[in-house]
Amino acid sequence: MNFKSVSRIAVLFGVLAVGSLLVDTARAMPERVSLTGWVTCTTCLAFNACKAQTRLSCTLSGVSQGASYMLVVGDKHYLLSGLEKELAKAAAESSVTVTGDLTGNQLSVVGVDWPSKKRRER
Repeated sequence: MNFKSVSRIAVLFGVLAVGSLLVDTARAMPERVSLTGWVTCTTCLAFNACKAQTRLSCTLSGVSQGASYMLVVGDKHYLLSGLEKELAKAAAESSVTVTGDLTGNQLSVVGVDWPSKKRRER
């Protein structure tokens, strides 16, 4: 193989490597979404973790011990970060809509809305 062929192969591999990095970066870009479900924590999702407790008390206890808030939407679970005070209130509700920036299964929360919120503000 001559130098020219080796150079072309090296350039081709370089272009492919940079292209794959750009594709991975595009996948990692957050997407603004609004998801409706119920709020719990990572501890409460474990089998029998909340025996003799309400979901709210289990969630607040779990978070106080280092667990993270989770949003359950059907069979999907999203790890929540940000607006912890709002998420604590939302854990008392059976259905909330959480808006935020989604990357994979991690949602950086920018807003929480629940049906009874308007009644609370009156």
